[in-house]
Amino acid sequence: MKVTKLILLLSLLPFILTTCKDDEPQYLGEYRLGAEGEAYIKFEPGSYWVYENDMTGERDSIVMDYYRSEMRPFQGLEREYYREHIEFGWKKNTAGSYRSYCIHPFVDLTPDATWHESVRSWYFYTSPEAASAGTIVSVPINKDISNGIANGYQSSFLDSLQVQGEWYYDVAVFEVDNDWIWDSKPTKYYWAKTVGLVKKEQFKHQSGEYVQGWHLIKYQVTQ
Repeated sequence: MKVTKLILLLSLLPFILTTCKDDEPQYLGEYRLGAEGEAYIKFEPGSYWVYENDMTGERDSIVMDYYRSEMRPFQGLEREYYREHIEFGWKKNTAGSYRSYCIHPFVDLTPDATWHESVRSWYFYTSPEAASAGTIVSVPINKDISNGIANGYQSSFLDSLQVQGEWYYDVAVFEVDNDWIWDSKPTKYYWAKTVGLVKKEQFKHQSGEYVQGWHLIKYQVTQ
């Protein structure tokens, strides 16, 4: 009788261990931005970009101040994983600075089979000093469909784009409906791979009438 009970207990042991394991948060690995995403936003401090306003002829420049990243643990009701947290900052030639920081998805709010796709995206909110923020880029760039959240979304992807006589390649276009960092008007941002931001445009509310734009005329970057 004792032998029978022992055999029965041993046969149930794998099931018990599996059940306990299923009840625990599932570790899903580490999610890093990777080289494809970094190609659009990660530059060494001291890299710079010079822009010219196509309506006034005014020039302005930004300098890469810092780029920081760290792996952070995330644990929800059902899942846990590590995800890269990224922040980067620009200094303006005129005055002030911009700080960009990524936001993280709430993994337990997306229980479907493809929830992890959002984990692999990084949405960057950018804010000048003492001002509200708006999304101007999300990476990795999606070449097939539009994506984005809240105050910004990727509207298109261009194989090439000419700006001030210079050709740029693999350009993602992000539209912002109400750009808090540029007079609360609709804007477009053009990001080129290995170059960064090459152009931004401003439009009037509702009508979509063009107001002004800043075009890249000179840059020196190191990745």
